[in-house]
Amino acid sequence: MDKILKPQNLNNNVIETDEDTPEEHTTENASLYSENLIEQDIDIRENPYTVFELKRKCEQNKIILDPEFQRNPNIWTLEQKSKFIESIILNFPLPYWYVKQTKKGEYIVVDGLQRTSAIRDFIDQKFKLTGLKVLPQLNDCNFDDLKQIPGDYETRIEDKKISLYVIPYSAPSNILYEIFERVNTGGTKLERQEIRNCIFTGKSTKLLKELSEKDYFKQAIDYGISDKRMKDRELILHYLAFKVCNDYRQDYQGDMNKFLEDAMQKINEMSDEQIDELKQDFERLMKLTYDFFEQENFRLPTDRSRGRVNMIMFESISYFFSTHDDQFLEQHKETIKQNFVKLRDNSEYVGSIKRVRHDKDTVIKRFDLAQKILGDVEQC
Repeated sequence: MDKILKPQNLNNNVIETDEDTPEEHTTENASLYSENLIEQDIDIRENPYTVFELKRKCEQNKIILDPEFQRNPNIWTLEQKSKFIESIILNFPLPYWYVKQTKKGEYIVVDGLQRTSAIRDFIDQKFKLTGLKVLPQLNDCNFDDLKQIPGDYETRIEDKKISLYVIPYSAPSNILYEIFERVNTGGTKLERQEIRNCIFTGKSTKLLKELSEKDYFKQAIDYGISDKRMKDRELILHYLAFKVCNDYRQDYQGDMNKFLEDAMQKINEMSDEQIDELKQDFERLMKLTYDFFEQENFRLPTDRSRGRVNMIMFESISYFFSTHDDQFLEQHKETIKQNFVKLRDNSEYVGSIKRVRHDKDTVIKRFDLAQKILGDVEQC
């Protein structure tokens, strides 16, 4: 078994959220999408449910409470859950639920995860009410206890009406991005990759999750990207998008977000054998790049540190290693290591990193530069 080194204390500048890489998706109109939303038919319907019906759909696995893009479904404290149940009993108005319909007709909770989990857990006897101020007589009661107390509390809960807004499976991805940006009432904005993981759930999301958890990947980036908000999966997707396209010079059309989306959709349609090939390829190049460049791997140094892991360097350097066989790489290892230094000193390449643009000409140029400079083994 390969030995995996522990992370080094070398000023990692760990990347965790989109705010840490604001330049990665900069476009001229500062938008993740280019289509005009006004011209599109947005068929989002309001479906009335009772709490009882919502709970039954959870039991039938028709409502997915733990999609990969969501954070922990149990973030709420016991007091927060109790206060929400109290609001139901008091018939207070509740926020809307937003769910996205899957291809199979299931509902993925986009907004309302904590509320749904609180309802499910209380009816399933998983906690007792506590900290109630309006109905203090119900403190220390679980759902079954309420059946024994005068006041018809059980019926009040089960008959409480709630509204689910259903986002259809056919909704265009640009509309979904806008909805996700606006409806999250929990106060924590979803990251780009968290949204993609909801929209393109399937083989691609499973693959990204699996690869991001591999020790060889964590070692290759020297633990420089956090796994808390899926920035690690987004990094991997950047490489895979160029890997699975036929020819990046022809296939990339200047819209990075669409390019990444198309890659996830393409991976979703791949056979298991093709997925296995991607896994083997990724493991190979992660181990190779770390063997070549160690703690400097995928980083552009600054005056004060070795710099952060850079997505542009990750995708272009990984692509170079993926397109050259082991014999070539081993034969020219020392030259390629010297070329890596030259690449990081090349003003055009560095400029494309510091002044990120994702128009077609710029992306192709910086990709070609990486392939040319790293692969120049004749002049050393």
